[in-house]
Parts: sequence; structure tokens; C-alpha cells
Amino acid sequence: MEEDESAPAVSSGNSGGSQSYTIRKGDTLGSISRKFYGSTKFWKKIAAANGISNPASLKVGRKIVIPSVGKTVTKRKRKARSYAPPAIETPTVTPPALQLPPVTGGNDQVLYSDKGLPPVILPGTEKKADDSKRMVNFDGMTGLVHTIAAYPLGKGKFSTAFGVIWNKIVKRDGTRLVNGEDGDYYQFPIAMTYSAEDFEIGMQLPFESYDIYAPITYNFRDGTDSGMGDASLRLKFSSQNENMASCLGFGAIFPTNDRAIGNTENDNAWELFGGVSTKRKEGGNFHLNCGYEAGSGNTDHEGVFVNVGFEYLANESFSFMGEVNAYNRVNNGRSTDLTLGLRYFVKEGMALTLAAPIALSNDMFFGYDYRLEGQLQYHY
Repeated sequence: MEEDESAPAVSSGNSGGSQSYTIRKGDTLGSISRKFYGSTKFWKKIAAANGISNPASLKVGRKIVIPSVGKTVTKRKRKARSYAPPAIETPTVTPPALQLPPVTGGNDQVLYSDKGLPPVILPGTEKKADDSKRMVNFDGMTGLVHTIAAYPLGKGKFSTAFGVIWNKIVKRDGTRLVNGEDGDYYQFPIAMTYSAEDFEIGMQLPFESYDIYAPITYNFRDGTDSGMGDASLRLKFSSQNENMASCLGFGAIFPTNDRAIGNTENDNAWELFGGVSTKRKEGGNFHLNCGYEAGSGNTDHEGVFVNVGFEYLANESFSFMGEVNAYNRVNNGRSTDLTLGLRYFVKEGMALTLAAPIALSNDMFFGYDYRLEGQLQYHY
């Protein structure tokens, strides 16, 4: 049997003379030894003092003698003491700040800067504007919806766009249609632009279609026509500095069929235009351009136009734009539109533009109160 470590150090029972004890049910020599000596190891002394040869055959009610064995001490296990060495303090060493002399040169550009270091500059490098968000517009060159931007798309950049324009025809040659008369006008422009460093060329091919029912104001019950509208070609030369850009451009209009369609006049024309644009700062920039247009052989195209536009780049995915577009043609009416637009950058180099020009005034041949325009643009 093993020693019971929970027993007291000195037995509380038989430390003097012998005693007697009457065996009870459930007793064993070991339990009797623990009761009197505080340990089970003296059971053999109890058995020898009472002539018990078989410890397992104790008879309940038998009176036995508990001999004296003196003081008994039970050893306890010692617990190991833990020892933690004192903490060693490591001194903190701060190296001195590294000082690099600036490298300067013409057209300097800061390539790296840190609070503890002066800027490192390489000579001969120029700051380039970020052209990644500039897209071709409905008129075939970089800008907003109908406003031409003075800066180019970017050196070696090519852009193409596919659009759709719709408006309800509400006027014919300045006269508003009456109740019961109706009309729809569609245009599907394809715009392409190529840009060099300070030069840009843009071309637009418009497919047009109209369907009008105007027996009172137009003297026939149903008018329908469709086909290729007048193609346009524009050249733009730009000059840029740190804060803004300016441009001067020339344009030409070429008829593609032998009849007029909608507001298309089917005659040759040319234009001269100029513009200024602010560089994008804190998300926004402005554009202003104006031009003069004249036809060859007639005055249907003769007139002036003025465009003012603003674009705000809200984040990496969206930009908001607004512009005012005013046209005044000698023989083909006048119009002033307030255009609101939203541009969503689908991925790098691709954008979707939605716009809604609202007519502040319009007495063109086929007049409208508002238009809906959409365009998918891609540049690389």
C-alpha cells in the first residue's frame, strides 16, 4: 500500500500506551491503521499484535488491540521553487538622420521625398499630366459631351467611341407641333481620335434617322428618312503649361449623300475654333471654346457656337459634368442647351457616358425640348 500524503504529520491516535478497538463493517487493517496512526503502513503491527494471519477475514464485532508505535511522521513532497532572473534593460540607440544633398537640373521633377530626407531630383525630366481619364467626346475629340478640351488625349493615344442620341421632335422650323402630331429623331455617331504630343485629329460619322407625323404643320401625314449624315473632320493644335492648355483648330464637313436628313444640310462646310482648359486640380477642370462655321455655296451652315463645360472627378470610378452649348446659325435656327452628364469608368481605358441636354431655347429645323445621349468609349 502507498502512503497517504494527506495524513497529518503526527498521528492523532496511539502515541502512548496500547488501546482497544471493536471492528466495524467495512473496516480493513489499513483503514484502522490510518485511523489511529495517520498512515496505513502500520497494519502489519496491528495484525501481529492480534494474531491475524489473513487480513481479508476480519470479523465484525471482534475487539482487537491497537499497539503503541510512538510518534509517526509523514514526509511531504517539496515543491520546486521558481526562479526568474532579473530583466536586462537594453539601451535604445537612434541613428542620426541621413542627409542627402539635392540633385538639381532643368525641368526638375521630384521623384522621392520623405520627412527625414530631402527630395531626390533627377535633371531633365518633365512633369506629365495624367491623361488616363480623358476620353473622346460626342464631337470626335477629347473633352466633355459637346465641349472640346484644349489639351490632347496624350502622345500616341488612339480613342474610339460608339454613341446613340434620341430626342422627341416637338418643333418644325421653329413652329411647335400641335396635339396629335409626333416625331422621333435618332443619331448613331461613331467618333475616332488620334493624338500626338501636341496635336490631335478627330473624325465623326453620324448615322441618322427620323420619323415624323405632322399633317398640320408639315403638310404631310408621315415623313420618314434615314441614312448617313454629314461626316466631320477636325484638327487641333495644343499648347500646355503647368496650369492650363490652349488650342486652335480647323474643321471640315463633308456630305455623304444627295439629300438632307433631319438637321443635316448635305453641303460642304468648314470651321475655325479655339479653346482653353484648366488642368485637373482636386478633381475638377473647366473648358471654354468657341468657333465660326461657314458653308460653301450657301449660308445654311454659317454661324457661331460657344461651349462652356466643367467636369468633376468624384473618385476613380465616376465623374460628373455640366456644360452649356449655344449655336446660332444664320439660316438654320438657334439653340441653347444645358447638358448634364455622368461618366463611369468601367475599367482602365474604357468609359460609359450618359448625358441629358435640356433645351433652354431651340428653333432648329427639327427642334426638341430635351435629348438623351449615351456613349461607350475606349482608348489605348
